[in-house]
Amino acid sequence: MDTILLIIIGVLSRLMPHPANVTAVGALAVFSGSRYGTTKALVITVGSMLISDMVLGFHTVMWATYGCFALSVLLANLYLRKQSVPRIVGVTLASSILFYLVTNFAVWVVPGSMYPRTLTGLLESYIMALPFFRNSLLGDFSYSAIFFGGYALVKQFVQLHEKSRL
Repeated sequence: MDTILLIIIGVLSRLMPHPANVTAVGALAVFSGSRYGTTKALVITVGSMLISDMVLGFHTVMWATYGCFALSVLLANLYLRKQSVPRIVGVTLASSILFYLVTNFAVWVVPGSMYPRTLTGLLESYIMALPFFRNSLLGDFSYSAIFFGGYALVKQFVQLHEKSRL
């Protein structure tokens, strides 16, 4: 049930009107990577992307996009076994930076890129993507706060409810 709910959240965050790159998918990769095994976390993250991409359309740098989200799942699985706010912030930030660096490199390197295949072209692709990076950070941190904070609140509520039943 939680798998389907998380996939729905990921899909809706991409399909509903939103500022560019302000979606739940990056945070979903981090949250699910920290909460579930790698396989289930990948199903949640990649499932969200595939379903929404069937509506939005596929693109030439999907390999980089999906690969970054898969790496975010792995990072969270490795570094968030013991959770704390600084660790969650660190992994979320690392995942956002990884996404920015890899996907904009991919945009630069694919055939037919709008950027020349020079160092200047690569730098231009990174500079032009800064507004999208800002939005990714906003989305990743906002949704991470919702996922991790919401989970902590629900867990605390359940524990209090169980204690009151005794």
